[in-house]
Amino acid sequence: MIYLDHSATTPVDEAQKELILKLMYTDFGNPSSLHRLGVNSEKYIKKSRTQISKALNVNEKEILFTSGGTEANNFAIQGAVPKSKKGRIITSVFEHPSVLNCVEEMSKKGFDAYYVKVNTEGILDLDEFKSALNPETVLVTMMHVNNEIGTIQPIEEIGEIIHNYNRANNTKIVYHVDAVQSFGKIRLDVKKSYIDLMSFSAHKINGLKGSGGLYVREGISLIPLVYGGGQEKGLRPGTENIYGIASIGAATEGAFKDLEKHLEHVKILKSKMIEYLQENCDDFEVNGSIGDRVSPYILNVSFRGIKGEVLLHTLEMNSIYVSTGSACSSKKKSYSHVLKAMFHEDERLDGAIRISFSKQNTVEEILKASEIICKEVKALRSIIKRR
Repeated sequence: MIYLDHSATTPVDEAQKELILKLMYTDFGNPSSLHRLGVNSEKYIKKSRTQISKALNVNEKEILFTSGGTEANNFAIQGAVPKSKKGRIITSVFEHPSVLNCVEEMSKKGFDAYYVKVNTEGILDLDEFKSALNPETVLVTMMHVNNEIGTIQPIEEIGEIIHNYNRANNTKIVYHVDAVQSFGKIRLDVKKSYIDLMSFSAHKINGLKGSGGLYVREGISLIPLVYGGGQEKGLRPGTENIYGIASIGAATEGAFKDLEKHLEHVKILKSKMIEYLQENCDDFEVNGSIGDRVSPYILNVSFRGIKGEVLLHTLEMNSIYVSTGSACSSKKKSYSHVLKAMFHEDERLDGAIRISFSKQNTVEEILKASEIICKEVKALRSIIKRR
């Protein structure tokens, strides 16, 4: 098997097996219990909070645990804005569905939703963003790395624009960043970028599914989405998912430890595949930019004349796993909203697949996968021509 769908999910790090089994059968106490088993369990939560805050260079008190990136995004958007203060929410046209659908729901409740466009390379229009800011703006929510095409948005510049606007106009616009596809892969300085809220997820960096978090800058108030006990400062009540919380801490420490080393490795993998496709595969395009403005972890390509879904299943028969876009949207029978925001060619939209790499992939795997992709593309085109 050659797994190239790491943007959808990743296998759990083998090193976590012992940790998770220990939490299941030995340190299984409720972290809120006062006895020894509860105290032992609570230590894992504290350790994970320390591991994540150290990686982000923030205060431990600024880390809030959630069930994953979707909940973190919803919490940031719905929890940061007072319901009594209807104002403008600014986002982009090609955010993750957990952001777009949440913003749409907020607009139904009276908020003014503004969607900033992107260019043909998938980069946000900063001039349009600046002009969209007004005294009624209460929240800006933007993703760092796009989950389908991998473009890296100018998060620092956006943060600086918001910061300067707040100072000049005596406003308090909250800045949220969806960092689910960049956390542990591409470094981002949350303080330098003036980020107030930032979402991240465990299963994108070899942690357990069902666990994520939200960085909440000190001084930012959130309204709980659910109510219960006092866990997570009363903001996210309920018995903690101790397995997931311990896993995301361990995964974060592992991802950030050799982040630059892994980044360079994945850059080589992506460049090898692009080079092979360019030399051996006709009539294909890379969707999004190539270079420093795109994550090396994601490659989105279109093969004209071939449906992406057909190619996906053909590759699956060769034990190669890719996707046609976001895992959250892959079962919908419509074109990717991300690609539609960039161009309108049906043939290009139809033939798109997303290949996403990992530190665990090897050069040999990439060359083998590239060879099979080109072979199957030629075979599929030959069948289409005969028809």
